[in-house]
Order: sequence, then C-alpha cells, then structure tokens
Amino acid sequence: MLTWKDVINFSVKGNPEPDRRIEKTESEWQAILTPEQYHIARKKGTEAPHSGALCSTHDAGKYNCVCCNTPLSAIHRYLILR
Repeated sequence: MLTWKDVINFSVKGNPEPDRRIEKTESEWQAILTPEQYHIARKKGTEAPHSGALCSTHDAGKYNCVCCNTPLSAIHRYLILR
C-alpha cells in the first residue's frame, strides 16, 4: 500500500530509476502493448477525459509502469488513470 511517506519520498526524489533500461523497437512495443497503452506510454498521448476503465478507481496500492514495471508515484497514477 502506498503511504504518505512514499508520496513525500516520490515528491522529493522523483520516481525511482528502473532496475534496467528496456530497449525495444517500435514494432516490438506495438506487439506487446494494446493500441491505447502504446499511444499513451510510447507516444505521450492521453485518454479522453473520464473515459478510462479505472477512472473512478481509488484503491490503495502501488501502480507500476506498463512498459518497465517501475513503481509510479501517486501523482503519476492520477495522471495515468484519469
């Protein structure tokens, strides 16, 4: 579960560096990710407001990057799930 200490730590230090750099071609990313994930994660796209399946999810917990599995801070979770 994400605690306030974790949130403050992320705000001060930023997101942790991934354990390793994942290098794939664009066609490999397209094969792994859904079209929506690819658009958002690799092309810096966004969802239409309030259209995401997890838009109203407020469950406690940690959320990870769909590409490298690195834990995301609370603000990034908000930006990704909104």
